[in-house]
Amino acid sequence: MRTSRVSLRVEKSRYRLTALYRGKAVKAYLVVLGANPVDDKRFEGDNCTPEGPFRLTTVRPHRSWSRFMLLSYPTPVSWQRFRRAKRDGVIPQDATIGGAIGIHGVLERADGAIDRRQNWTTGCISLKRHDIEEIYAVCRTGTPVTIVH
Repeated sequence: MRTSRVSLRVEKSRYRLTALYRGKAVKAYLVVLGANPVDDKRFEGDNCTPEGPFRLTTVRPHRSWSRFMLLSYPTPVSWQRFRRAKRDGVIPQDATIGGAIGIHGVLERADGAIDRRQNWTTGCISLKRHDIEEIYAVCRTGTPVTIVH
């Protein structure tokens, strides 16, 4: 499988990440999300997983979570929404937009958190260790990721 033709789609409401090849679903994985799995990310600390089109900007091993694939959050659209929400008083004036949102595994022997749909991250997408290994093997910097509600 050529990694340049791989993309990922995360459906938050279904707790599912689907790997696509040339736009066709190849395999789906159970995921968990930020502690607030419903809303779109607005600012750092809201525990929401962002929605929209992203790309992987870094793909690397991680000591605690097996693998970590950083998303291109915040995007220009994220910044527009953030500024508008601040201007409209929807979020605190001292809020920051945040970053370091990615796709990663869980701590060793913690796969049960995924089975229980225990939303434990601060906005990241988390998978079982074996599953993140599979996805990591076919992803690279630049891989498109779409996150929808």
